[in-house]
Amino acid sequence: MKKTGWIPTACYQCKAECAVLVRVEDGKIKEIRGNPRHGGKACVKAMAGISLEYAQDRLTYPLKRVGKRGEGKFERISWDEALEIITTKLKALKDRGEAHKLTANFFPHSITDPKWRFLNAYGGFINTALPHCDSAKIVAFIKTMGGVPNHHIPPAWLAVPKDGMMILVGRHAFGGMDDATIPRDVLDAKGRGAKLVVIDPLFTADAAKADWWIPIKPSGDTAFFLGMIHHIIANDLYDKEFVNDWVREGDFDKLRAYIADKTPEAMSKICDVPAATIKKLAEDCAKAPSVGVDSFKGIMLGRALDFGHAWTIFLAITGNIDNPGGQPLPDVTPLAPVEPVPQGPDLHELGWHRTGPDKETFAKYSFIMEPTWYESQAIKNGDLKVLIAAEANPALTEMGQEEWQKAVCMPGENGEYQLELLVTYEIMPSETSRYADIVLPDKSYFERWELLYMPWWYNFGQGIILRQPVVEAPGECRHSNEVFIEIGKRLTPEYFQFKDDVAYYDIQLAGLGLSVEKLQEMGGVWSPGTMGFRKYKKRGGFGTPSKKLHLYWEDLEEMNQALPRPGLASEYGVDEDKYPFILVSYRSIFHAGAGQWTHNNPQLRDRVSGLYENPILVNRTAAEKIGIDDGDVVTLSSRTGRVKVRAKVTERIRPDCIGILHGFGSTVGRVASMGEGVSDNILIPDAGSALEWQDVVGGEAHVSCRVQIEK
Repeated sequence: MKKTGWIPTACYQCKAECAVLVRVEDGKIKEIRGNPRHGGKACVKAMAGISLEYAQDRLTYPLKRVGKRGEGKFERISWDEALEIITTKLKALKDRGEAHKLTANFFPHSITDPKWRFLNAYGGFINTALPHCDSAKIVAFIKTMGGVPNHHIPPAWLAVPKDGMMILVGRHAFGGMDDATIPRDVLDAKGRGAKLVVIDPLFTADAAKADWWIPIKPSGDTAFFLGMIHHIIANDLYDKEFVNDWVREGDFDKLRAYIADKTPEAMSKICDVPAATIKKLAEDCAKAPSVGVDSFKGIMLGRALDFGHAWTIFLAITGNIDNPGGQPLPDVTPLAPVEPVPQGPDLHELGWHRTGPDKETFAKYSFIMEPTWYESQAIKNGDLKVLIAAEANPALTEMGQEEWQKAVCMPGENGEYQLELLVTYEIMPSETSRYADIVLPDKSYFERWELLYMPWWYNFGQGIILRQPVVEAPGECRHSNEVFIEIGKRLTPEYFQFKDDVAYYDIQLAGLGLSVEKLQEMGGVWSPGTMGFRKYKKRGGFGTPSKKLHLYWEDLEEMNQALPRPGLASEYGVDEDKYPFILVSYRSIFHAGAGQWTHNNPQLRDRVSGLYENPILVNRTAAEKIGIDDGDVVTLSSRTGRVKVRAKVTERIRPDCIGILHGFGSTVGRVASMGEGVSDNILIPDAGSALEWQDVVGGEAHVSCRVQIEK
């Protein structure tokens, strides 16, 4: 029966996955709004989801490659044939003892998602469709504070008190949002008297609303924060009670000794921010009732782990961990385990990136997931044999994307490819599907079931959102979770005794006295309102071995990273004369990276109301020296790539930087192929060929580089 009425579900036009209400009339989507039971906001991407659902390019049946990889030649096959090809290859891989040479490139919507379960049961690895996000932030938080991966979660802006400080370091919260409610909560906090500080080479939409914009040099974040830490400690402005009670014994003394020469004056020379500015912000933060710091792009401009470390130290010495307006430590929703629970492979023993020539380098660091930026190198090494991509587009999202495209086409033995099988799940064709051996038609987020309980959402506390079908899927579409469950039943049946995805979720919900049906009756949202603050007091400490905050990382002593290194990223010191500008990418509310959803959405790519192209931002002073006028088509080149792009002359960016909106360049799909724009990843070196420049902590790499601009 075709549905009618307002139906609660969760958006997936970006990774925020905000709760929404969808108005359906006779089985057709007519309107999308924010769900008032959970935030109540929806951005322009969410509201444009209707265009995605009814796109003319929807894939509706499985395809098998019949030409060479990259030619885009396919024939229609049945689901039985597609599943037989996949399971036969995976069984052979496992039988020869190489299950760990399978990895899946996708975003796990929940921490025990069926896709994740399959990989653990089979012996493969997961990596994320956010290959260049904030894994360094996650690792820094875990190493310092313990607890669950604190991924993407901003401070509790809705709880910022009067005179609190909100600091965005490279975070484009009003553009590349992690929740549609964040701009509202930031502005509401400003209305209560809180101050907003934006530290960014770009004058962003956030900076336009800020009380203070600090145009820092890219990668200068660590030095800036070390300068503030020095000033706070040297002037006895730190939170003595918090440090004495909750910092591991000896760590503060090591920190004090280390930062003795990290004066604001010395750090000013690195980050190109006046020492007086560093001191003023440090003093304002020391006396404020709360300080919240959030970053995203800032940690991706090199030395990401060092900045994440400096950032957590700064929060610790000012007492701003798990306090209102500071950095929350989220709870994990206590769902019941689906027995038996498969144990995943040991990251320190088998991961494909650990078996190649860079094994010793990787082994010195903690990893959360496989680094997607290393895929092409792993293929070349022979350490990645099967790649499955779902809701991801690695052919367009990897640094040195052309190297990725070459790697998946590399010949191996017996006339086969070095990468033996590439499977992609697609709503519409993508750059990646052009190279796939098998293309499977995925369901959209309006057509499928999912239980969302990530601990890094903006609600901070325990909570669940139900994504449920509001319309029927076209043709033969199956959601990737359904397919992974089916493959699991064939290859590891002992871990897949449940009937389907809904039955899987019912088992998990039983521990809370819930079920999928009850969640539907409750409006699709469950949350006991357990945000809470200063939970470490009730729990007897933090999740670290000592139960105290670890400011000093002794496991990285031999890497000279026991405490944060203040220098700029290595790649910024190479060929400065030939490539005088630093490329800085940014985000927009109209566009979600390189994913197919916004590339091929006519509303979001409209010339007037959306984003048709991504011209580079050039400072007016720099443009005058080069002889570039607004609107000129220029050549932007790096050590490894070259693109032609339109220039936008502006004063919104530092004179030594070039700005570019990330995620453009798709040529696949009806809408994307008509639009303009270039991919910044063409300019950025392949991760495997420049490993010494990577933050090998797990997800970050240099999504920036030095460039030259010519008319």
